[in-house]
Amino acid sequence: MALYSSFETEISYDYLQKVVEILEEPICILGGWAVYLTVNNNFQKEQGRNYLGSRDVDLGFNINKSLDKGELGNTAIGKSIDLLEAEGFKPLGFRYYKDINAETREELTSEQAAKIPIYNIFRMYVDPIVNEIHPSFKEVFGFHPVDEPMLSKVFQNEKHRIELKEFDKLLWLPTPEIILATKLKSAPNRSKDEKLIKDICDIYALSWYSYEDFTNLKNELHKIVENIHQIAPKLQSDELYQKAETALGINAETIKNVFKNLLED
Repeated sequence: MALYSSFETEISYDYLQKVVEILEEPICILGGWAVYLTVNNNFQKEQGRNYLGSRDVDLGFNINKSLDKGELGNTAIGKSIDLLEAEGFKPLGFRYYKDINAETREELTSEQAAKIPIYNIFRMYVDPIVNEIHPSFKEVFGFHPVDEPMLSKVFQNEKHRIELKEFDKLLWLPTPEIILATKLKSAPNRSKDEKLIKDICDIYALSWYSYEDFTNLKNELHKIVENIHQIAPKLQSDELYQKAETALGINAETIKNVFKNLLED
């Protein structure tokens, strides 16, 4: 089972680079591309191929609730939204998107997209994610954002992030235990099967192919994730591991054992 087609992840990677190029440094990367950038070197060395890519670009932003409305628009997220819109990204709920012709890989205007069959359109999403929601956020920006409280650790303490130079820009990546924590929190609530399988793959890859020693990673994870024992049973499924095997090309029993070791005391 291929989770995503190669052209989807290739386009997404191209737009990751394009988005990084227009934003101010440092740029905090989250989600699937954060996993890829964290594990791909080790995964490639052992497996002889790249790790799974992502369909979306997730960006992390720090919000201070003490800011007034005027100051909120001048924050990193405010400037980034302006830059994305100037580059032609359109708002849709809490997301920004461009429609891409799946055959030519050209960007489509709304008028062009209306004339093309939907199966020939790839919708490229950029998702801004904040550490906490400012009470005036919707009034200033027009939408309710997705929040991820773990981001506060990334912005407030350098031990919870790593810096790397990619695309000639300074990127911040959350450390593996932070990304793992976000995946463990989101996975049980996934409504789409492919998203859940991708989370299972990402949790396994972060556990086994990141630069962090497995025991240290597990210890740090258990410090920051509350009620991990309530989460664990929702993800321990032979069917899920089998689907992850098909997506990753790694034995389901191997994935199962890593999950068991990661989530138990």
